[in-house]
Amino acid sequence: MSENKQWKPSAAQHAKLQRFEAWLLGYVQAVKDAGRSLDDEERAIRKGGDDSPFCIALHKEFGEEAEQHLADFFMFPVLHESIPNMRARADSVWNLASDVSDLLTEAVKKWGRDYTCHLALERLGHQLRHPADPTECAAPRWLDAERERIRAQYAEPMCGYRLAELKAALTRSFHPFLEPTPDTLGRLICEMQSSRAQLDALLDLMEHSCDTWVDEQFQQPPQVEHGECEGRMRTSEFFGLTDLAEELAQACARFGPLDSAWVQRLFKAEWPRGAQVVGACVRQEEDILKDFQPEALDWVYAHCAKPLAEAISALGQLADHWGVEYDYHTERSLSGIRFVVAGARLLAQMPSPPPTLGLVQDDADRPAARALKLICNVQPLSAAASAELVAELRQFTPEVLLQLLRHCRAQADEVLEAMGWGSAAPLYRFMRRCERADANAFFDVALLKEHLQRAGKSGELLLAWHKKYKHLKVTVHRIDAVQGVEDKKLAGMLGKLSQEHIRVWGMVPIRDDADLRERFQFFKGAGKQASKMYGSERTANVRDAAAAALVQLAHNAGFGDVTEMEWSLDASAYTAQDWTWQQDEYEVELSLARFQPQLKVVKAGKALKSLPPALKKDPGLAPLLAQLDLLKDQSKRYRVALENLMVSGRALAPEQLKELANLPMARHLLTTLYLQTPGGELGLLDDGLTQLRLLDAEGRLVDAPLAVEQPLTIAHVHSMLTTGRLIACQRHVVQSSLVQPFKQAFRECYVLTPAEREAHDLSRRFEGRRVKTSVLGAILSARGWRVDGSEGDCTAHKRLAPDLTVEVALPDVHHFLTEEEATVLGEIWLIRQGSRVPLEEAPAIGFSEAMRDLDLVITAGAADSDEHSAEVQQARVALVGALLPSLGLKNVRLEGHHAIIQGKRASYRLHLGTAVIHVIPAGYLCIVPADKASSKSVALPFVDDDQRTSEVLSKLLLLSADDKIKDPSILAQIEGRQAEAQAQD
Repeated sequence: MSENKQWKPSAAQHAKLQRFEAWLLGYVQAVKDAGRSLDDEERAIRKGGDDSPFCIALHKEFGEEAEQHLADFFMFPVLHESIPNMRARADSVWNLASDVSDLLTEAVKKWGRDYTCHLALERLGHQLRHPADPTECAAPRWLDAERERIRAQYAEPMCGYRLAELKAALTRSFHPFLEPTPDTLGRLICEMQSSRAQLDALLDLMEHSCDTWVDEQFQQPPQVEHGECEGRMRTSEFFGLTDLAEELAQACARFGPLDSAWVQRLFKAEWPRGAQVVGACVRQEEDILKDFQPEALDWVYAHCAKPLAEAISALGQLADHWGVEYDYHTERSLSGIRFVVAGARLLAQMPSPPPTLGLVQDDADRPAARALKLICNVQPLSAAASAELVAELRQFTPEVLLQLLRHCRAQADEVLEAMGWGSAAPLYRFMRRCERADANAFFDVALLKEHLQRAGKSGELLLAWHKKYKHLKVTVHRIDAVQGVEDKKLAGMLGKLSQEHIRVWGMVPIRDDADLRERFQFFKGAGKQASKMYGSERTANVRDAAAAALVQLAHNAGFGDVTEMEWSLDASAYTAQDWTWQQDEYEVELSLARFQPQLKVVKAGKALKSLPPALKKDPGLAPLLAQLDLLKDQSKRYRVALENLMVSGRALAPEQLKELANLPMARHLLTTLYLQTPGGELGLLDDGLTQLRLLDAEGRLVDAPLAVEQPLTIAHVHSMLTTGRLIACQRHVVQSSLVQPFKQAFRECYVLTPAEREAHDLSRRFEGRRVKTSVLGAILSARGWRVDGSEGDCTAHKRLAPDLTVEVALPDVHHFLTEEEATVLGEIWLIRQGSRVPLEEAPAIGFSEAMRDLDLVITAGAADSDEHSAEVQQARVALVGALLPSLGLKNVRLEGHHAIIQGKRASYRLHLGTAVIHVIPAGYLCIVPADKASSKSVALPFVDDDQRTSEVLSKLLLLSADDKIKDPSILAQIEGRQAEAQAQD
């Protein structure tokens, strides 16, 4: 084919094209008749090559000229009479066009040789030199046949709709060419068995032979809708050919090692549209390019030496290609001090101060900000290189170095040393680290003060500069708070529940005990106040900020943790007083029962149900009523605090226990919990919290108490299980009728299953369980979980350790949690520093509690049915087994997860997980659970609300004495089931 302004085949090529199209139509029909698809044919080519059905049929039909027929048909799409092209985006033919295009592309890639590569280079060169060739861009002939088919098949108005859709088909193309387009041809040349000379020719097209430039005056054909460009651009760049530079390098490497000059040609060919090859050389990602790092670094540095505007534009584009984000941490790519010096040189040419010194305000600042971040942060330096950089930077003025510090994070120590502020380097690193940390992360005031003292005058100057340009604003504001600098906006922002001001108030120096108590009460009530002012998401954020502020306040006041501060404040405020009050014929007495304060009111020897309204206003009774309210508040707070202590494993020091002994509610709670010594022994505290009565292996308390002289922990069920003391504790709870403030001895325990160990870093324990979103949100929020993400990427997460988080996927949550009434739980995994880690790295107690949280959601909020896990059933079996002796039920035995009851009327099988009853040998027995008030016929050894366990025990008691059942509906069912069993016999 001669070179001209039209892409036309020779007569021989046209004949081959027509013959191939006729054969291809028949082959496509044969594939359809055989029940196969063209996708199957394509996969067979990719997998089997010469043995694929398409290859066998092609060579059988065309013999040695198979490649020429395939290539000619593929390269002249405008002459296709019947086979639609993928670039003609008509819905009626799209599937066939796409399938045929994929099949032929895979075939050309597999069998294309010298003829195909030569023809592809010819077509590609023509497309790049003549992007507006009327023949190349004309509508293909098959569209005329398709129009006639539509007119014959459809009546109006459907015919008009179909014709209009066909007319618009080509206007949906990104550029004027039918397939194969320039980028497709370039990729095929790289993937076919092209010669080295043909690959060099492709590079020549990318570099030199594309002399036609597209500009704003280029009038593109009417079928192009989205192919506009701004400014002047090479056609090879405009049509995406330069994006193939890295693939071209891979193809050329088949013929031996690449040479430096050829690789540098690639640098220029792909620029400015991309810099993949340069990036691969700099980062040494590809073996074939790893030896060309010096050339790549020189190429980047050459842009640094250009005039200011040109350098910023080029380096900004390069940073964009490499994914450098100014506001986020990015991997350092460049190496060598010359880049940092070049950054200082560019800053020296900018206005003073440059627009990028403060926070990037708009898109106009971003290229310069990205460019400076790219070149001012290089790979770690040796001691000699560091000293050399300091010497080089000293040639610049302090103003330039301050500007450089804004952008140079990796080499900030050298910049500060060049300014004479070297002593402030640790402080600056601390400030940077704090600015990047989570807002609620602990702000280490003690370390800050150490850095400030070491920095001296340099630290003062550094902070003053940051204040002036409002850089690292959050951290600087916190440092001001620690140093006692007054914030006039603090009171107003606290009234609005500003999250950052809440956190900062915990860092402000404490004036006195009254100030400490005021802040403590504010932080404790912030979440409740937020719920009255804002929605659920902001309320959760305020609650998290207040929790972080409490941690800061505790350390600020010299306490080890928030719980220690809370108990100390309560102990210091508590004054012993008489819990009885008497006036005239009234007697009022305050007492503690089941961890709640209660008032007993007696009038003239007769007990009253409630306090008369007249007495509520009596000033003499006010102190006792205030004590009542305090004990109610303490009951809730202390139960949560003690349960958290058990889960976290934090110890109670003897001094703390002595302090807590002065608080009636704390003493009341602690004496019902099993505490563990450092040696692993378990026991119960006495009323004074100074002695521990140890528990023996049989579940009995030994006579000789142990003086509390070492820290004690509240024993978790997992530690009871691993030390072999769980059965003894459960036996003692039941035999002594001990009631605990929360589940301890009978708490569900979760360990890794074999499937989870095999999956390594993923748990599907609760995957697919449907739960009510209202219950899910309430329980997870109360137990320290957060829900984040959207559009199918939503997760709930909880921190198990400072650097370890457990996450559960919520795949059906899109915008917000309660958007739908119910959702499903997904997979569970662990995250450390942004990456998944094996499940075995989770702390055993933390893992158990996280699984228990999710199981509680399922148990309480199952959307479809009564859900229960193996762990819940196991805990219930243990509880029922421990209670049976004390209940005196000799006609009940346990078999697995069932209780077998030998009644006088019949025998029953009660499932301990679901409370479902069957009459033995068969037959379901329906007994509707009693209301909540009457379900307390059996006292549970904990005060947690567990209605299902109460239901199980109530049915157990009912059926064990079935001769006393009076309910006619139940009796009728029992008699009916027995009659059915007899009839079957």
